[in-house]
Amino acid sequence: MNNTDFLELLKQRCLIRGFNIFKIINNIEYDKYFPNNKKTSNFLNKPKSIILIGFGGNKFWKILNEYLDHNPDFSASSEDWIDEYTKLVFNEFEYLLQGNNIEYKYIFPFGNTAKLLDFMKIGEISGIGVKSLLGIILSPEYGTWMSFRGAILSDYIPEALDKPLTGFDPCPSCSKPCISECPANTISENGWDWKKCMTFRKNESTCRSNCFSRRACPYGSEHQYSYEQHAYHHRFVLKGL
Repeated sequence: MNNTDFLELLKQRCLIRGFNIFKIINNIEYDKYFPNNKKTSNFLNKPKSIILIGFGGNKFWKILNEYLDHNPDFSASSEDWIDEYTKLVFNEFEYLLQGNNIEYKYIFPFGNTAKLLDFMKIGEISGIGVKSLLGIILSPEYGTWMSFRGAILSDYIPEALDKPLTGFDPCPSCSKPCISECPANTISENGWDWKKCMTFRKNESTCRSNCFSRRACPYGSEHQYSYEQHAYHHRFVLKGL
């Protein structure tokens, strides 16, 4: 199996499972932003690339729910469906990685590996989007309606790599409805006051299942999560606090 075949099979497996974000960067481009104790070589011997996997838009929720309908035991035994489903899908990659003699490590933005990588920075370097006033990545296609589910750190590197976006910086010229729509006044020209936001969400019910600022952003409005999915994400963020 050549490199192109390997990557295409991996990407197709992601798409089937609902993960339509698939980006690859050189780990050196990531490492230059971090001190020695945060570099990728701390987590894998001689890393060469980071493959970022996630989903953008609302199709993932439909695919996940179809999986839950057909696998009631999984639904009943999993506390966090999205995290557990993510790990299940990543386990499906192993035959491709091991079959191509690739040394790798899975890193997730949850669980024991949650603080190892800066997924926001990977999103920027790989060209998914740019950091927004909301404190999350803003994509030209999906707006803020994305979730980075995991990364494959490996000693494999393809010839073609993803690059940061150029010419996309929408927040400065936007009318910024994200600021005016926030009930807790946690968004400003300086960005997102996450401590103030989380304190409000813990103490008030207004934003426990929905983010008015996120829904007000004009980018990617057709890809907005359903209220059910949005509430699900919010519930586990609050639980983490």
